[in-house]
Amino acid sequence: MSKKMLFLTVLALVLAACMPSQSQDQQPTADIQSDVNTAVAGTMQVNEQIDHAVEMTVAAKELDTASEETAADSNVVLQATNTPIVIPSFTPTASPVPLKYTCAIVNLKPKNGTLYSKNAKFDIKMRVINTGTRPWPVGIDVKYVSGTNITGTTRVEIPKALQPGQVYDINLDGKAPDKKGYYMMTWLVDGPMCYGSIGINVK
Repeated sequence: MSKKMLFLTVLALVLAACMPSQSQDQQPTADIQSDVNTAVAGTMQVNEQIDHAVEMTVAAKELDTASEETAADSNVVLQATNTPIVIPSFTPTASPVPLKYTCAIVNLKPKNGTLYSKNAKFDIKMRVINTGTRPWPVGIDVKYVSGTNITGTTRVEIPKALQPGQVYDINLDGKAPDKKGYYMMTWLVDGPMCYGSIGINVK
């Protein structure tokens, strides 16, 4: 309580020192005393509110502590499981090593999804690219493996060696099926090194 009184006294002195100066015909003592009394009364009122807030906080803390004790007294049993928790992690790897034998089949003609009439004839052009780091020997096969064969051909032999980065174009005659729908055929370069496909729509 002595700290409160000391605080009130210091506050009253600070307020008195900060008051504007009075003219000579006014009575400064009475006005200053009135202002000091008002400040002290306001401070006491604020202190009462602070005391009330502290009491409420203490009561709430006691209630919270009682709730924690009640929760601790309940018979909740946690049982461990054998299921491991997997935490994904990023593991930096070395730069990828280019594969020795890889390729790409690029469909040049017709573009996938091209629309044809039933039984229409058209040209097919596929480009095989050696994307690996090793040359291919003469005689690598490109084979039809699945889907609707719209060429009548099932195998094409590449008649030359292909160095890395070199290409070989395959030209075939195609014929649209006699029924409406979407048709796709898939080819693979022997190894298997890569796959490519051609898809057409028949109206």
